[in-house]
Amino acid sequence: MRRARKLDLPRPFDVHELCNRVGADRGRPIVLTPLPMTLLGPCGLWLAGERADIVCYEQRTSALHQEHIILHELGHILHEHEGAETMKDLLPDLSGNTVRIMLARQHETFGNRAEREAEDFAFAVLARASRSTGFHSTLED
Repeated sequence: MRRARKLDLPRPFDVHELCNRVGADRGRPIVLTPLPMTLLGPCGLWLAGERADIVCYEQRTSALHQEHIILHELGHILHEHEGAETMKDLLPDLSGNTVRIMLARQHETFGNRAEREAEDFAFAVLARASRSTGFHSTLED
């Protein structure tokens, strides 16, 4: 994973600081947003806005899982996969209830190349962090 190897990881590892650095390098802040996401649907989501990237992640899980979710979404950003502009832009004609049902859908995990790339990126960053930077979880449990 070339992108994971090229990152300047904070020491000690801190996923918030990493996102701050990546956002500064890209000229687009990355806003991390914990949300109570459904147990049956996605545990993370990247919304690519006009001026910032918003990464939503499950707030009701372990700190290590939260970091993995954030890194997975960061993998989508750095691999330049397609992100949704906003929920309104993405689904302009659907009711709020319909959007909630759609977001709760089960999806095939790692079913496509983009998902595999993002997942591999997350594992590679966590492996690097644990080997070389004195990794410890920085998010609250």
